[in-house]
Amino acid sequence: MKRVSIILLGLAILAYASTRSPGKTKSSRFLHLNGWQKIFGILAIILTLLIILSPEFLALGLIGDTAFFDLMVLALSLQMHLFATRSFRSFVDVASKGVRRIGIPSPGLRYLLFVLTPVITAAVAAFQKAMHRILS
Repeated sequence: MKRVSIILLGLAILAYASTRSPGKTKSSRFLHLNGWQKIFGILAIILTLLIILSPEFLALGLIGDTAFFDLMVLALSLQMHLFATRSFRSFVDVASKGVRRIGIPSPGLRYLLFVLTPVITAAVAAFQKAMHRILS
């Protein structure tokens, strides 16, 4: 109980300090959020406080042990997927800018790739069709 009261007291002090900051008329942190984003943010803050005050409330009592860990794994996998996608896109952007500065591909090679792309696509499709006939 002592830990809970210390956490609540600390949160109250932080809330009071954030409202009493001099020179600040209005916080601009939440101005860009839409209505649903504000609702989900408030809900996340409430659930976070419940978990801090009583970890077993949400993890074990409300939605069950396995569901909690499934949601945690889902959230972590989505976060890792977004990180990997963002890093891959930044790598592609840097590589394409570097290749453009070097001058590769030249205008002639670009034209050749543009003209040969449908031909290569048709050849690959015909090869796949022939291999499918041979193997079946």
